[in-house]
Amino acid sequence: MKNVKSGSNSADIKKMYAEDVEQEILNEVAKATSEPAKKVCKNKGKVGKIFTTLLIIVVLVLVVLFVISKVTNWDVLGLSNNPASNSEKDVAKASDWQAVFLTNGQVYFGKLKNVKTDYPTLEDVYYLQVQDVPIQPAEPATDEAGVQPAVQTQQQMIMVKFGTELHRPMDKMFLNKDHIMFFEDLREDSNVVTAIENYKNPPTETE
Repeated sequence: MKNVKSGSNSADIKKMYAEDVEQEILNEVAKATSEPAKKVCKNKGKVGKIFTTLLIIVVLVLVVLFVISKVTNWDVLGLSNNPASNSEKDVAKASDWQAVFLTNGQVYFGKLKNVKTDYPTLEDVYYLQVQDVPIQPAEPATDEAGVQPAVQTQQQMIMVKFGTELHRPMDKMFLNKDHIMFFEDLREDSNVVTAIENYKNPPTETE
């Protein structure tokens, strides 16, 4: 309360008293409003720290999953570069034919499907085989001493259609993926593709 000088009238005393009361009320109001504001600021700070922490955790998890997808067979994010684990739509093809190389050294040609399964299928199958082909015309052997008979045959690689064997298997193979070393897409101008197309559609003889 302000000091009241001697000789002041009652009106002045009331005025000074009212000013003191008003000031005290303003102080109380300021104090009451400042505490919630401080609490709000503290809460905002806590929310910001929690959000930042969660964001860092999410980024770290994504980085770990990315590394796992790249360097292991567990393709979490679908980033594997292994062609045997990609879908058929992801494999760029120059033609509809693939060459499949197996661990036993055999190579089969056909249309490879379901490459992501444990037993991919190969349809319309062909393979190469070495056969003794007669030489035309054959030369007669001689009985003269020291003269060897002429060679009547020579080895030649021929294309064999799978399913024409003695036991007549279905023209479809189920391959164990663990026995597939790799497969290749064949180009349209491949000699193998040309031989297969000629087998399926023999060229007509022109006069």
